[in-house]
Amino acid sequence: MDLEIGLQVKFKDAAGEGHVARIEGERVWVEDSYGFEHEYHCSELLVAETMGDVGPVVVKDKGRKESAPAAQQVDRLTIDLHSHELMENTHGMTKYDILNHQIQKATDTIREAKRRKIPKVLIIHGKGSGRLQQEVHDLLARTGGVEYYFADFAEGGYGATEVRILANAQ
Repeated sequence: MDLEIGLQVKFKDAAGEGHVARIEGERVWVEDSYGFEHEYHCSELLVAETMGDVGPVVVKDKGRKESAPAAQQVDRLTIDLHSHELMENTHGMTKYDILNHQIQKATDTIREAKRRKIPKVLIIHGKGSGRLQQEVHDLLARTGGVEYYFADFAEGGYGATEVRILANAQ
């Protein structure tokens, strides 16, 4: 890959992008939007695609009217625990740090559902190796006042767990 100073790049394993600040062999320093430089191996970066000037864009569709959320969404919170959904960048974090962050977010969401008296929480943990799913289920087993089960197939099946907050626990 041909990298040069000033080139806009994205990260393979994390959200976000930046500009190449300096290059030393296969080590590349990328300046993020906050002005901080982070060191990466050149294999961890992708050149950001730019479309250039596409000219004026004609709007053909009229704006959609606001509609009420579906009934099931009104009485349920949803949290996606995939690291790329929770964090902009995982650079420098260990797998243990990421897992702890994910479990803390699940805990916070359940606590918020109880506080707002929302009866259900959908926790999307993914299928993967099953480690995150097991940690989520261990957390729920220790949490009082909840029942949990795998979500419907259309909502993630074995990759998601639905939590029901028991009425007397709210």
